[in-house]
Amino acid sequence: MLEQLGQLYGCEEEEMPDVEIDIDDLLDAANEEERAIKLQEALVDCYKPTEEFIRELLTRIRGMRKLSPPQKKSI
Repeated sequence: MLEQLGQLYGCEEEEMPDVEIDIDDLLDAANEEERAIKLQEALVDCYKPTEEFIRELLTRIRGMRKLSPPQKKSI
């Protein structure tokens, strides 16, 4: 994801502006639209199109929501 952010901002990792994307906050959002808005706000300083990055990140977050915690095995 960091490499993709570097591509969006057109710079190397050490030159990248401070971009904070709180995955837990995104997971707590009420719906996909709210998540997209939060991501757009985080990427407001990016001059390149961010739609593809946001779409990919939302897809990954959907996958995270489907994961359930590991089940404990009884001995």
